[in-house]
Amino acid sequence: MTSVVDTKVAVRAFKQCVKDKGGDACAAERKSVVNGIAGAVKGECAPFVEDFFGCFVHKYHLSSCNDATVAKMLKCQEQFAGTLLSS
Repeated sequence: MTSVVDTKVAVRAFKQCVKDKGGDACAAERKSVVNGIAGAVKGECAPFVEDFFGCFVHKYHLSSCNDATVAKMLKCQEQFAGTLLSS
């Protein structure tokens, strides 16, 4: 699994590649960015994902399951991915 620092470097490399060569010529860089962001978000938002899947498995019958459970997970994923992409 790549680190957040490695992912930020990959994002910068991808942006530079797109600037230099155009988007179609940067498949390897794009793949590196997608894998890095997916891994970083997975690690960072794991507690929220666990809460969500706990609710999902119990068909939302747990008292702690509500719209906020999903909202927290999505917010974490969106904010963290946005932070990585803005580097």
